Amino acid sequence: MNRDKRKWGGESSRGAELCRGLIPGPAGLVQMAMERRDAGEGVLEMNTQQAIHRVLTVESEDTAFVHNNAWLAVVHGGYMQEPGYTNLATVHKMKHLDRVKLVVAFVKSCVRDGLGGARVELKDPTGSVSGFVAEKADEVFLGKIKAGVCLVMREIVIWRPHKTTCLNITSFNLEAVFEE
Repeated sequence: MNRDKRKWGGESSRGAELCRGLIPGPAGLVQMAMERRDAGEGVLEMNTQQAIHRVLTVESEDTAFVHNNAWLAVVHGGYMQEPGYTNLATVHKMKHLDRVKLVVAFVKSCVRDGLGGARVELKDPTGSVSGFVAEKADEVFLGKIKAGVCLVMREIVIWRPHKTTCLNITSFNLEAVFEE
């Protein structure tokens, strides 16, 4: 038996199950939406683009933060309509040491590093990146940086250690912290 056929489900039932399994990540959400739409399970009649948009913006657990009061305050504050606003999906594609004019993000998690700073996981509806908060930035905002707040950052530097994207958050580029 050819290994390739077995791997892709040509002759093995287990392979067929692997091919029909749920795709991990956002693509899995799209796959679920399409399967639910095809099965007619409580999904309104809509085209594929509408179904994908609904899953990625409404039904995803990862976007539950969009109903958070801190996020709503940032949205209603108009930061995302300002010139120079860049979403995290675009930030993730930028080069090492690029500077971004304006980034707005929700703090999904915050871990103190023992030296006064913190490592944060930042999220917006388009994606997520890591960030490092300098000790002085946290002091300036009186320790308000924690999970569940939104950060407004200007002229922030992208740092790419080991092929991951990080934002270097200092007191100079942290403009505001919105709490719940």
